[in-house]
Amino acid sequence: MTLIVGHLNQLLSGYATKGATNKAAGFIADTVAPVVPVANQSDGYVVFGDEELRLDNAAYKGGAQVNRVSFTESDDSFKCKEFALESAIAWSKMQNADAAIRLEQRHATGLGAKLRLRRERAVATLLTGATFTNTAALAAADRWNVDTSNPVKKVREIIAAIRALSGLEPNTLAIGAETWDGLSLHPDITSRVAGLVAGTPATLEQAAAALGIDRVLVSSAIYNTALEGQTASYSPVWPKTACICYVDPSAGGDAEGLITPAQQFVWSGLFAPFSISTYEDETSMSHVLRCYDAVDAKAIAVNSLYRLTTVVD
Repeated sequence: MTLIVGHLNQLLSGYATKGATNKAAGFIADTVAPVVPVANQSDGYVVFGDEELRLDNAAYKGGAQVNRVSFTESDDSFKCKEFALESAIAWSKMQNADAAIRLEQRHATGLGAKLRLRRERAVATLLTGATFTNTAALAAADRWNVDTSNPVKKVREIIAAIRALSGLEPNTLAIGAETWDGLSLHPDITSRVAGLVAGTPATLEQAAAALGIDRVLVSSAIYNTALEGQTASYSPVWPKTACICYVDPSAGGDAEGLITPAQQFVWSGLFAPFSISTYEDETSMSHVLRCYDAVDAKAIAVNSLYRLTTVVD
């Protein structure tokens, strides 16, 4: 068979993108931090601050000077960091496989999934870190795996706190699977669902209705914390934290200008996200696939999110 050398492979790039999307079925990063395609690898970006809510004097008479106001642009800039991983398939394996393309598909899908997992981890770290300053730790008696606690009351208190800071009505709860395990079975939730048999977990939609929000997002993503060659050790990407936040309902493929807790600026100046290029490595006698991504996650509206920590034991 003939091997293509130094080639940007659109077919395999498709597998990497689709594989990454399938793997991301339990990911929530792209919803709470929507993607914004950008033309430059680095640039300034707009954040939503207190000036959005200030009632400036807008009275005007013909010929008079119009009151000039200002808006916040971050002192920082997004810098779409480049990420790449590659995987090698031995020439001998390529030549002996019944369908060599399946080997390439497997490697392309795996590389794309790894880079998508990296994005999920980056967003989780941002939203559950010190950048978002509205936060409180739940005491042991208030945690959501304690039947006598009151998560509905707590979430409503947080909704009121965000409204007082931003004028926004939070519509989203973003949590990890461990937190969801406690919340979905909590009597404060299940008792509000008509006809639910005792001991049956609530659905995402039922929990959202009980909490008075539009949706509950649950990330089931885990990652292997061990170095290559060491015994695997798994950890949730999202900690035992609950993020109550406002995400503009129209945020989708391009969230620029919309209020969301964070955004992921994605640059495709060199290659589209999860593009696969191939080349031959004569030293290792291998066919090599390389996957690429360029992205930077930034906080956009810090007062649109309130974080609860130690939500479950």
